[in-house]
Amino acid sequence: MTRSIRHVCRFGMVAAALIAGSAVRAAPTLCDRMASHPSDPGRKATGLERSEMNLPAAEAACRDAVAADPRNARARYQLGRVLYYQDKVEESLEHLERASDIGYPQAIFVLGLLHVDGKAPRDACKTARLWLRSAGLDHPWSGYYLVANALDGRFDECELDLTPADLDRHLELARENLTVSASAGRVEALTERLAASRRSVR
Repeated sequence: MTRSIRHVCRFGMVAAALIAGSAVRAAPTLCDRMASHPSDPGRKATGLERSEMNLPAAEAACRDAVAADPRNARARYQLGRVLYYQDKVEESLEHLERASDIGYPQAIFVLGLLHVDGKAPRDACKTARLWLRSAGLDHPWSGYYLVANALDGRFDECELDLTPADLDRHLELARENLTVSASAGRVEALTERLAASRRSVR
C-alpha cells in the first residue's frame, strides 16, 4: 500500500469515527424523551406537554444529563422546565440563565416569557432584549411574541426603536416557520392586527 493510499484510508477512518461520534452525541437522551417541549426547534424528541410529563422522573433524567455534560444547553433548558413546573422557580431560573448564556434559543425565549408573564421578577425590557436575541437566532415564537407585546405597548419604555420593517421581519419569522396547527390562527390574527394598527395611523 502506497503512502498516499495509507493517508487516504487513515483520513477516511478518522472521518468515520468523527461522524459516528457526532451521531452518538446527537441521539436523544432520556432527558430529551421525558422533558422536550413540542415547540422547541432544537428538541431531539417529539416533546411532551406539561400534563403528559412525569416531572420527578424527568427531573432525575435531566439532572443526570446535565451532570454528564454541564455545557449541554438543551438539557439545562429542559431541567429548568421541569423544575419550574414543580415550583422550584429559583433553581429553574439558574438553569435557564445558564442555557441562555450558552445560546440555546428556546431557553432565551422562555426566560423572556417568564420575566413578562411568569414567576420571574417582572422586567419587560429584559424580556424585549431576550426576544430580540432569540429572534435573531431564528426562534419563530420569539418573533410572534415580540410583535404582539410591542403592539400591546409593553415595551414602550424600553427604547427599542423597532421600525415597521423590524416588526414585519419578526412576524415573517413566525409566519414562515410555524405550522398552521402550531399557530392555531394566532399568527394570522396578529398579521391582521399589525396591518390594522398601521391603517389607523394613516
